Amino acid sequence: MKSITASILALTVLSLCATPLVRAESAGGVEAKLKAMEDSWSAAQLQKDHGASVIDGFLATDYFGVNSKGKMQSKADVLEEIRGGTDTYTTSKNDSMEVHLYGAHVATVCGTSSETGKDKDGKEFSRSYAWADTWMERNGKWQCIGEAVTKLPAKE
Repeated sequence: MKSITASILALTVLSLCATPLVRAESAGGVEAKLKAMEDSWSAAQLQKDHGASVIDGFLATDYFGVNSKGKMQSKADVLEEIRGGTDTYTTSKNDSMEVHLYGAHVATVCGTSSETGKDKDGKEFSRSYAWADTWMERNGKWQCIGEAVTKLPAKE
């Protein structure tokens, strides 16, 4: 009887010790996945459609956010703005990102990004932004459910 009790106790202790390792490993996988999605989002601006097809797949149907001009936008508003964009991008990249997990299915990614290119009049621009995206995993798929963006002052 003591042998069975000791075995059960040992297995219980081992499983409790292994649980944080499993969580840490899966958390690292989620962080890497979300950072890769954010990088794809940024790089997509260089595409002919300015990333509308990529971003359409990332934004949840019930997405709601605030753009860099302070305008509140639904998913449809974001896609309309992207499709109507007249800027031509030369570069678009994320400069930094931090992922914060809130349980197994919700996370925020906070970061900064920069872009260069020309506006519709051919004038060159260089812009930097700080942003926070909220992601939720639904039915095995990570979707951006909210975002806030602010334009950073030009570097001197």
